[in-house]
Amino acid sequence: MTVAQPPEPTPPESLDPQRRSTQAQLERAVGEGRLTLDEFTDRAALVWKAQNPGDLDAVVADLPPAPVVGSASPARSTLVSVIGDIRRRGRWALRRKTTAVLLIGDVELDLRGAVVTEQGSEPVTVDVWSIIGDTDIVVPEGVEAELVGFTLLGDRRVDLAPVPRVPGTPTVRIRVFSLLGDAKLRSS
Repeated sequence: MTVAQPPEPTPPESLDPQRRSTQAQLERAVGEGRLTLDEFTDRAALVWKAQNPGDLDAVVADLPPAPVVGSASPARSTLVSVIGDIRRRGRWALRRKTTAVLLIGDVELDLRGAVVTEQGSEPVTVDVWSIIGDTDIVVPEGVEAELVGFTLLGDRRVDLAPVPRVPGTPTVRIRVFSLLGDAKLRSS
């Protein structure tokens, strides 16, 4: 009597062409608004951890077929507030170049649910110009992000999780120019 042997595992390097193809599907899905940056980051990490073709198929098996709620409204490239706050959370449309302008008020942008509406390889850049107010930006773990700019009176803090960058994720560049207020960039 013979005993059936389990199939030999697929060598990880032989999966590279399928990994690249799966990664490209994810990049298209995030560009079309079917995935948020956070969802994309999670799935892209699974692509590069996959040990067999079935693992890769599972990553894209449940991709939404059409744009999802919240991505149909066009992204605005300029957010303006005279006296008041600007807040974006949940699923919302984000252009690759966005500017927020405030006289008095805070900016809170949670990019974990943001749907980047434009495809491309250039970084996602958010410029914040304020006279008086704090800026708080949240990015998904595994996304490369930087905080630059100028603050006359206020603190600047970067608190990103010490995790490896997820392949294929865009760089997020936050540029804050403020007279009075703190600037904080963090990951979840």
